[in-house]
Amino acid sequence: MTLASMILLQIGIGALCTFVIWLLCVRILPKLARHSATSFDDFILKCFADLAVPLGVVVALTLIRDDLPLNQSLNSTYGNLVHFAIFVVAVRFVNRIAVRFMQGLVRRAEDELQVMYLSLMPLMRALVWVVGTLLYLQSLGMQLAAIWALLSAGGIGIGLALKDPAMELFAYFMILLDKPFRVGQFINIGPTWATVEKIGVRSTCLRSLRGEIVVMSNSSLISSVISNFADMPRRRIIYTIGVTYDTSAEVMAKVPSLISSAVNRAEHAVFDRCHFVEFAQSSLNFEVVYFIDTKDYGVAMDSQQSINLYIMKLFEENGIDFAFPTQTIHIGSS
Repeated sequence: MTLASMILLQIGIGALCTFVIWLLCVRILPKLARHSATSFDDFILKCFADLAVPLGVVVALTLIRDDLPLNQSLNSTYGNLVHFAIFVVAVRFVNRIAVRFMQGLVRRAEDELQVMYLSLMPLMRALVWVVGTLLYLQSLGMQLAAIWALLSAGGIGIGLALKDPAMELFAYFMILLDKPFRVGQFINIGPTWATVEKIGVRSTCLRSLRGEIVVMSNSSLISSVISNFADMPRRRIIYTIGVTYDTSAEVMAKVPSLISSAVNRAEHAVFDRCHFVEFAQSSLNFEVVYFIDTKDYGVAMDSQQSINLYIMKLFEENGIDFAFPTQTIHIGSS
């Protein structure tokens, strides 16, 4: 048999392998995979079907290697090229399987983990390529001790240079996992009262009550005390109302019922208590406590304003004066 016919025969064997792999992965095995509970096996079969042609080419190139009239140098180069083709096919296959597996895990998780997965997916792909490249170089007989030492030294230098960005990235992951706040929630951090608009890898954007954008680093956020008002089922309002000392005891006894009626008529408000609690320097003080059953800060302030205005109206109708800081000076004759 001539050299050309041998090469054609081996190419035909490669084509036959391609057809067999395609037939198994597209026509036969999918019928069995339909009875499984997950779609992961269907995806693996699709990956093998997509690799049918590259695998057939690799098989053909491997079979015809011994029949080609190549010298030792060219034969070694040819073998390295075949190994490189196998390496590329294997790494792409592993990457697709790993990404699909992680997608299946994250799909059942919360939105924050999905966002984190999308952020880490390019890094994960690059890591597979790096590991695959090192294994390929090792298979060629290359000594990797120097490469590992170089990578270690480079990693230390990069770590020192990227210390602050790495700290912000770690803080970003902590925010996604711990969920101290989410986009759209109203929070308080120190003097800042704002709504969360965007959680980024390095910083978080907040919209303050005055309307401007406040940008805070993620590391400063997780190291601060955060008050989150979004998950509060109701707001507890407590404050003091003072009346003048010339108010009679009979009128004083009416004040709790007047304030109760003012609170109960307001929308979203639930009265708790009102008590005469203190003889202050210039006023007789009542402590007022009630709840507003809404998470919306604007609605809560509207209810509180309505209550305050109606209290003023009731006090005016009953001749009750609000107290303000006063001081009486008695001057005696010498």
